[in-house]
Amino acid sequence: MKTELQKLIDGLSAGDHVTTTGSDTRGHEVTRTGYLLAEPKLVNARRDGSSAKGLRLCVGAKDTDPSERSTWTTLFPDAGSVERTPEPEPGKWSMTELRSVPGVKASSHKTRILYGGKGGARSTEPTQATPVTVTYTDEGYYTLWDPDTDTTYAVITLAAKIWWAHLTRDSGRDVPLAPGGSEGEAPAGPVSGS
Repeated sequence: MKTELQKLIDGLSAGDHVTTTGSDTRGHEVTRTGYLLAEPKLVNARRDGSSAKGLRLCVGAKDTDPSERSTWTTLFPDAGSVERTPEPEPGKWSMTELRSVPGVKASSHKTRILYGGKGGARSTEPTQATPVTVTYTDEGYYTLWDPDTDTTYAVITLAAKIWWAHLTRDSGRDVPLAPGGSEGEAPAGPVSGS
């Protein structure tokens, strides 16, 4: 069985950009695209109510802690796949739900993207190109804001569709944790009319 699992990851190593389909920690099927954050490891995981040997991959945005369970994908010999995929192109636009943007999660307040406006069925192209920080508000909402100007561009849920792109370069500066606040302060709630 170990040999079958090893075949799934032949030629892959930490730092490779991959797309993997397998099981999350609750046994639900999940597909993750991102960087292989650590070397894969053999684990005993829950599958169909019992313990089974599987291979755990940690996949997420660069610099994500591989111990975060939100990065874990478990592959089994007869279920799951992993393949090397091209790295994202900076500045290439995508329209997806916010939940599909790499690095967006409640525990991170440093995810930076190029925001192109709201997406949806009638949205055919981005309407702006604004660098923003994505911050969770502890109320089920995420604020897309510019820490330099303290301007909020959107307050949305993970299900909201947006136009976004990877930034062409990182500014290298510290990212404040809350719009209009100081470090450690909880982010402001949704602005009315958003």
